[in-house]
Amino acid sequence: METMQGNTEIYYKDELHSIKEEVTSLRNEFSRFLQRANQQHIDGMLAEMRKNFMKPMVDYLCEDANERMHNNMDRECGMREFCETAFRDLLQETAGLVGRGKVGAETVKQYRSKLEELRKEAKTPQCSRCFSEATGLFEKQVKLMSSLRIYEDKGEGSEKGDISEIEPDKIVPEVCEPVANKQRLLMLKALSGESKTFSELSKLTGLRGGNLLFHLQKLLDTGMVLQRSERGDYIITPKGYSTLQGLSRIYSEIGEV
Repeated sequence: METMQGNTEIYYKDELHSIKEEVTSLRNEFSRFLQRANQQHIDGMLAEMRKNFMKPMVDYLCEDANERMHNNMDRECGMREFCETAFRDLLQETAGLVGRGKVGAETVKQYRSKLEELRKEAKTPQCSRCFSEATGLFEKQVKLMSSLRIYEDKGEGSEKGDISEIEPDKIVPEVCEPVANKQRLLMLKALSGESKTFSELSKLTGLRGGNLLFHLQKLLDTGMVLQRSERGDYIITPKGYSTLQGLSRIYSEIGEV
């Protein structure tokens, strides 16, 4: 009788363990589904933003490049007019790349090569000033392409995991501080699955009014979270989502050490 009772207990323990494993598996799968759905929402939002604001953005980049080159190039140089025209034409072309759906690494490399070819034509020491201005404007456009996720730099100078690229003055306030708080990290994690209202985040974190707003503002100011409208719900941004993915990878790696 005792043997039968013992076997029954073992059977139910095994069954309970199997059920727990199944529930955990379903929960993990559901979490991955929500993350994928949220990422699709973010991608759709960015696509809509690109569609609505691309032309004004390209126009602004062209005007900015023209104005900066006109104001900052060496006024005493006899080649000023020729160089200003060359730089303006190149920067207008590269500004137009922002309007594309995708920009390949080879395209960006070709324009960098064009700048280098122009640099070879430099005749005086003052030329470095003008080339620095043009190169800075071009790299500013490339950075914007990266932010809009239409260009991904896979060059040697920007390999993932390159420790030399870490800039403490930027990474601490922009990445480390926003997630160095349990409540803010909890909010980011929750937003990775779906958008949340202020009251939902309050219930999730246990924070009220000004306390919750303080932590939310940290995430808003660093671009990890966006609010749909003045009183709308909150959604995670690509930066916030990438930060969570990075933290997950770090935790996974150090957990194996």
